[in-house]
Amino acid sequence: MIDRETLQAEARRVGFELMGVAPVSPTGDGWFAPHAERLRAWLARGDHAGMAWIAERAAERQVPGRVLPGVRSALVLWLPHRTPAPPRPEGAVGRVAAYGWGRDYHNVARKGLRKLRKMLLARHPGLGTYLSVDTGPVLERAFGDRAAVGWIGRSTMLIHPRLGTFGSLAVLFVDVDLPTADEAHPDRCGTCTACLVACPTGALSADGLDARKCISYWTIEHRGVIPRALRPALGDWVFGCDICQDVCPWNHDAPTADPARWQPRPERAWPDLIAWIEADSAAVDAALLGSPMQRAGGASLRRNALIAAANLGVLAALPATWRVLRSDPDPTLRATAAWAAQVLGDADAAVIAAADPDPRVVAEAAPIASRDGLE
Repeated sequence: MIDRETLQAEARRVGFELMGVAPVSPTGDGWFAPHAERLRAWLARGDHAGMAWIAERAAERQVPGRVLPGVRSALVLWLPHRTPAPPRPEGAVGRVAAYGWGRDYHNVARKGLRKLRKMLLARHPGLGTYLSVDTGPVLERAFGDRAAVGWIGRSTMLIHPRLGTFGSLAVLFVDVDLPTADEAHPDRCGTCTACLVACPTGALSADGLDARKCISYWTIEHRGVIPRALRPALGDWVFGCDICQDVCPWNHDAPTADPARWQPRPERAWPDLIAWIEADSAAVDAALLGSPMQRAGGASLRRNALIAAANLGVLAALPATWRVLRSDPDPTLRATAAWAAQVLGDADAAVIAAADPDPRVVAEAAPIASRDGLE
């Protein structure tokens, strides 16, 4: 079979910064078994929140042979995605996680994976393969840890000692034995708990990540009204959250990725909150073509913008917020607007909410102080 040095050279040629290989048992036993058990415990606690798609394919995540029969090796590829941050502009803007500033990493990584698979197939016709860029039922970080690409830190992110955590993972399963890493990467978090302490919602613990408390989950994956108690903790985040990564010591001196490759755009790193609130949801979505922010969708992003504007005290957002409350067809947006307007000091919003035909909006009519303990 192909040697490790050639694999690494080919991975770099198609754009990946790091490459490692982990051995894979089709039945999921051996070194992989503790990772599968942690997944089972995580799901049993309900820490996956509303991400039912994870539970629905849990069996495949725990038994790699269900994804690719006869799988023997996993190539794990790392794609650094954090570019130099565009400067924050003046005015009312929200914050976006670093991977959302430019091109969609799924598209970039898949192109690289397909090129790598083509090279392998040219050398080994008939090779069985399976590609995953975090949308397939594959525990990418578990394989990354065993492939010595990095270790799984307390933040639950895969950490590389030189590149830190700001990277996207891709996995290529093959049904042959490739030269694998001798052992998993050693854990180098030591006694550091910076990520646990910094998380404003307490989403991180010794058990891992509780998505029910995670800002990234609520701003990206959740559809519908965000619980009132969580809204203030979202701060100005409108897509994702980088707090646990920003405080990680391994990121302090990590190099940034090539801006020419990722094409970061200031208006995506720092979106105009009022513009999003005023816009039609479909228009917001269309403007983000080719961006990972399309995962959340225009309606959810406008919902997040309403919350961020309220948290920042953006009084200039009140007229747009009122228009959403009175006429937007989406009850989630009307409900969020009712809350945001009251936070911004307009008590009349409660009267409008109380008369709304949807119970989700009516629920926002009670005075904020009596519901949330807010002044």
